Amino acid sequence: MDIAHISILGIALAAVANSMIGALWYSPLLFANIWMETVKKTREDISSSSANLGYLLTFLGSIISAYVLSLLIQLFDPITLWSGATLGFLAGIGFSVVREISPTIFEGRNTVLFFISAGYHVVSLTIMGTIVAAFT
Repeated sequence: MDIAHISILGIALAAVANSMIGALWYSPLLFANIWMETVKKTREDISSSSANLGYLLTFLGSIISAYVLSLLIQLFDPITLWSGATLGFLAGIGFSVVREISPTIFEGRNTVLFFISAGYHVVSLTIMGTIVAAFT
């Protein structure tokens, strides 16, 4: 694995893509209303200035995720868009879904929230992996 082959542009584009997917995923077009009802939030709660910290931290997390995906994708030989998408998908299933199961079961969270949240991470990481692979 050669850190010199890491593409800053690929990581940046993947992080931006993650934010765009999140904005669409949690918009009224898709799951915003169901999500807000499930977590008992209002549009005002989401629009508050404290939400900006959440958006910033989420973006920083997506940069870290894209960087780690870039490192892992370099282990593939040859690196293809398919291998990037596959790794992103497996990361989404392996980490995001498993991470969401525990609070769903032990905290009694609504299973709808599980599917919304885990689904977002699986889709987002799959696309992020594809983008990172395209620039690696």
